[in-house]
Amino acid sequence: MNILAIETSGRVMTVALRSNESFCEFVVNQGFAHGGALMPAVARVLEQTRIDPSDINLVSCSRGPGSFTGLRIGMATAKGLARGANCPLKTVATLPLLAAGREHWPGIVVPLMNARKNRVYTAAFRAGERIQADVDIALDDFMKILPKDESILVTGSDAGMAESYHRIVVDPLHAAGRGMAMIHMAQSLFMSEGGDPSDIGPLYLRLSEAEIGMATKRIGK
Repeated sequence: MNILAIETSGRVMTVALRSNESFCEFVVNQGFAHGGALMPAVARVLEQTRIDPSDINLVSCSRGPGSFTGLRIGMATAKGLARGANCPLKTVATLPLLAAGREHWPGIVVPLMNARKNRVYTAAFRAGERIQADVDIALDDFMKILPKDESILVTGSDAGMAESYHRIVVDPLHAAGRGMAMIHMAQSLFMSEGGDPSDIGPLYLRLSEAEIGMATKRIGK
Protein backbone atom coordinates (compact mmCIF):
# COMPACT_ATOMS: atom_id res chain seq x y z
CA MET A 1 0.00 0.00 0.00
CA ASN A 2 1.47 3.34 -1.07
CA ILE A 3 0.73 5.91 1.66
CA LEU A 4 1.64 9.60 1.53
CA ALA A 5 1.69 11.56 4.81
CA ILE A 6 1.74 15.36 5.16
CA GLU A 7 2.29 17.08 8.51
CA THR A 8 2.11 20.91 8.50
CA SER A 9 0.55 21.73 11.87
CA GLY A 10 3.65 23.38 13.37
CA ARG A 11 7.03 24.90 12.56
CA VAL A 12 8.52 21.58 11.42
CA MET A 13 6.97 20.20 8.23
CA THR A 14 7.19 16.49 7.49
CA VAL A 15 6.32 14.72 4.24
CA ALA A 16 6.72 10.94 4.03
CA LEU A 17 5.86 8.20 1.56
CA ARG A 18 5.89 4.47 2.18
CA SER A 19 5.49 1.83 -0.49
CA ASN A 20 5.84 -1.94 -0.29
CA GLU A 21 9.52 -1.64 -1.19
CA SER A 22 10.69 1.72 0.13
CA PHE A 23 10.22 4.61 2.54
CA CYS A 24 11.25 8.24 2.23
CA GLU A 25 10.80 11.06 4.72
CA PHE A 26 11.57 14.74 4.11
CA VAL A 27 11.67 17.14 7.08
CA VAL A 28 11.78 20.93 6.69
CA ASN A 29 12.44 23.15 9.72
CA GLN A 30 12.24 26.70 8.41
CA GLY A 31 9.29 28.16 10.29
CA PHE A 32 5.85 28.54 8.82
CA ALA A 33 6.90 28.56 5.16
CA HIS A 34 4.87 25.49 4.24
CA GLY A 35 3.09 27.13 1.31
CA GLY A 36 6.23 27.23 -0.80
CA ALA A 37 7.94 24.14 0.57
CA LEU A 38 5.17 21.54 0.62
CA MET A 39 4.77 20.58 -3.04
CA PRO A 40 8.56 20.42 -3.68
CA ALA A 41 8.78 18.08 -0.66
CA VAL A 42 5.99 15.91 -2.07
CA ALA A 43 7.74 15.82 -5.44
CA ARG A 44 10.98 14.82 -3.73
CA VAL A 45 9.55 11.83 -1.86
CA LEU A 46 7.72 10.67 -4.99
CA GLU A 47 10.98 10.86 -6.95
CA GLN A 48 13.00 9.07 -4.26
CA THR A 49 10.50 6.21 -3.96
CA ARG A 50 9.83 6.11 -7.72
CA ILE A 51 6.10 6.23 -7.11
CA ASP A 52 3.80 7.89 -9.63
CA PRO A 53 1.20 10.19 -8.01
CA SER A 54 -1.56 8.11 -9.59
CA ASP A 55 -0.29 5.03 -7.71
CA ILE A 56 -0.83 6.51 -4.24
CA ASN A 57 -3.39 4.40 -2.34
CA LEU A 58 -3.97 6.62 0.71
CA VAL A 59 -3.18 10.24 1.56
CA SER A 60 -2.95 11.40 5.16
CA CYS A 61 -2.54 14.82 6.74
CA SER A 62 -2.57 16.32 10.21
CA ARG A 63 -6.00 17.56 11.25
CA GLY A 64 -5.05 19.72 14.22
CA PRO A 65 -4.82 21.44 16.52
CA GLY A 66 -2.02 23.62 15.27
CA SER A 67 -1.25 26.59 13.05
CA PHE A 68 -4.43 27.75 11.33
CA THR A 69 -2.62 28.50 8.06
CA GLY A 70 -0.41 25.42 8.23
CA LEU A 71 -3.35 23.09 8.74
CA ARG A 72 -5.31 24.65 5.89
CA ILE A 73 -2.35 24.38 3.51
CA GLY A 74 -1.71 20.76 4.43
CA MET A 75 -5.32 19.67 4.23
CA ALA A 76 -6.04 21.48 0.96
CA THR A 77 -2.94 19.91 -0.61
CA ALA A 78 -3.78 16.46 0.75
CA LYS A 79 -7.34 16.68 -0.58
CA GLY A 80 -6.09 17.71 -4.01
CA LEU A 81 -3.55 14.88 -4.14
CA ALA A 82 -6.12 12.32 -2.99
CA ARG A 83 -8.58 13.49 -5.61
CA GLY A 84 -5.92 13.37 -8.31
CA ALA A 85 -4.94 9.84 -7.30
CA ASN A 86 -8.60 8.82 -6.86
CA CYS A 87 -7.77 7.47 -3.41
CA PRO A 88 -9.08 8.03 0.14
CA LEU A 89 -7.95 10.72 2.56
CA LYS A 90 -7.40 9.99 6.27
CA THR A 91 -6.61 12.75 8.74
CA VAL A 92 -4.65 12.22 11.95
CA ALA A 93 -5.01 14.28 15.15
CA THR A 94 -1.83 16.26 15.77
CA LEU A 95 -1.21 15.82 19.50
CA PRO A 96 -1.45 11.99 19.56
CA LEU A 97 0.87 12.02 16.55
CA LEU A 98 3.47 14.09 18.44
CA ALA A 99 3.29 11.60 21.33
CA ALA A 100 3.56 8.52 19.09
CA GLY A 101 6.64 6.36 19.62
CA ARG A 102 7.06 7.48 23.23
CA GLU A 103 4.83 4.78 24.72
CA HIS A 104 7.67 3.21 26.73
CA TRP A 105 8.51 6.40 28.60
CA PRO A 106 8.17 5.58 32.35
CA GLY A 107 5.88 8.47 33.15
CA ILE A 108 3.74 11.01 31.32
CA VAL A 109 4.24 12.14 27.72
CA VAL A 110 3.13 15.70 26.96
CA PRO A 111 3.04 16.83 23.31
CA LEU A 112 3.34 20.61 23.20
CA MET A 113 2.63 23.26 20.56
CA ASN A 114 2.96 27.02 20.90
CA ALA A 115 -0.57 28.45 20.49
CA ARG A 116 0.69 32.03 20.97
CA LYS A 117 -0.93 34.58 23.28
CA ASN A 118 0.97 32.89 26.15
CA ARG A 119 -0.94 29.64 25.63
CA VAL A 120 -0.21 26.15 24.31
CA TYR A 121 -2.04 23.31 22.62
CA THR A 122 -1.33 20.19 24.64
CA ALA A 123 -2.58 16.88 26.02
CA ALA A 124 -1.13 14.07 28.15
CA PHE A 125 -0.55 10.35 27.63
CA ARG A 126 0.69 7.48 29.77
CA ALA A 127 1.92 4.25 28.12
CA GLY A 128 0.19 5.30 24.92
CA GLU A 129 -3.18 5.91 26.59
CA ARG A 130 -4.67 9.38 26.74
CA ILE A 131 -5.09 10.81 30.26
CA GLN A 132 -5.83 14.43 29.32
CA ALA A 133 -7.92 15.74 26.44
CA ASP A 134 -6.57 18.27 23.95
CA VAL A 135 -6.66 21.73 25.49
CA ASP A 136 -5.80 25.33 24.65
CA ILE A 137 -4.35 26.53 27.96
CA ALA A 138 -1.63 28.56 29.67
CA LEU A 139 1.40 26.31 30.19
CA ASP A 140 1.61 27.16 33.92
CA ASP A 141 -2.01 26.08 34.40
CA PHE A 142 -1.49 22.82 32.55
CA MET A 143 1.59 21.88 34.56
CA LYS A 144 -0.38 22.38 37.78
CA ILE A 145 -2.97 19.74 36.84
CA LEU A 146 -0.46 17.00 35.97
CA PRO A 147 0.35 14.32 38.60
CA LYS A 148 3.13 15.47 40.91
CA ASP A 149 4.89 12.11 41.34
CA GLU A 150 5.72 11.17 37.74
CA SER A 151 8.46 12.26 35.35
CA ILE A 152 7.27 14.13 32.28
CA LEU A 153 8.62 13.89 28.73
CA VAL A 154 7.65 16.94 26.70
CA THR A 155 7.78 16.42 22.96
CA GLY A 156 7.06 18.41 19.82
CA SER A 157 9.04 21.19 18.12
CA ASP A 158 7.98 23.64 20.86
CA ALA A 159 8.93 21.34 23.75
CA GLY A 160 11.64 23.77 24.85
CA MET A 161 8.93 26.06 26.22
CA ALA A 162 8.68 23.71 29.22
CA GLU A 163 12.37 23.14 29.95
CA SER A 164 12.41 25.36 33.07
CA TYR A 165 9.77 23.29 34.88
CA HIS A 166 10.62 20.72 37.54
CA ARG A 167 10.47 17.03 36.49
CA ILE A 168 10.58 17.93 32.81
CA VAL A 169 12.68 16.13 30.20
CA VAL A 170 12.65 17.80 26.81
CA ASP A 171 12.55 15.21 24.01
CA PRO A 172 15.71 15.73 21.93
CA LEU A 173 14.32 13.56 19.12
CA HIS A 174 10.94 15.26 18.88
CA ALA A 175 10.80 15.04 15.09
CA ALA A 176 12.30 11.58 14.72
CA GLY A 177 10.03 9.00 13.15
CA ARG A 178 7.07 11.33 12.79
CA GLY A 179 6.47 10.46 9.15
CA MET A 180 6.38 6.72 9.74
CA ALA A 181 4.26 7.17 12.87
CA MET A 182 1.74 9.17 10.87
CA ILE A 183 1.62 6.52 8.16
CA HIS A 184 1.00 3.77 10.72
CA MET A 185 -1.72 5.80 12.46
CA ALA A 186 -3.42 6.72 9.19
CA GLN A 187 -3.41 3.13 7.94
CA SER A 188 -4.78 1.81 11.23
CA LEU A 189 -7.53 4.45 11.33
CA PHE A 190 -8.39 3.82 7.68
CA MET A 191 -8.68 0.07 8.23
CA SER A 192 -11.03 0.58 11.19
CA GLU A 193 -13.01 3.63 10.05
CA GLY A 194 -12.58 4.01 6.32
CA GLY A 195 -11.69 7.27 4.60
CA ASP A 196 -12.75 10.71 5.78
CA PRO A 197 -15.65 12.58 4.16
CA SER A 198 -14.74 15.08 1.45
CA ASP A 199 -15.92 18.02 3.55
CA ILE A 200 -13.72 17.28 6.57
CA GLY A 201 -11.93 20.34 7.89
CA PRO A 202 -9.16 21.15 10.37
CA LEU A 203 -9.67 20.66 14.10
CA TYR A 204 -9.29 23.99 15.90
CA LEU A 205 -9.37 24.52 19.66
CA ARG A 206 -10.03 28.24 19.30
CA LEU A 207 -11.39 30.73 16.81
CA SER A 208 -9.01 32.28 14.30
CA GLU A 209 -8.26 36.02 14.46
CA ALA A 210 -10.56 36.56 11.47
CA GLU A 211 -13.41 34.67 13.16
CA ILE A 212 -12.88 36.60 16.40
CA GLY A 213 -13.01 39.85 14.43
CA MET A 214 -16.24 38.85 12.69
CA ALA A 215 -17.82 37.80 15.99
CA THR A 216 -16.82 41.10 17.59
CA LYS A 217 -18.38 43.05 14.72
CA ARG A 218 -21.63 41.10 15.03
CA ILE A 219 -21.78 41.79 18.78
CA GLY A 220 -21.07 45.49 18.14
CA LYS A 221 -24.07 45.72 15.84
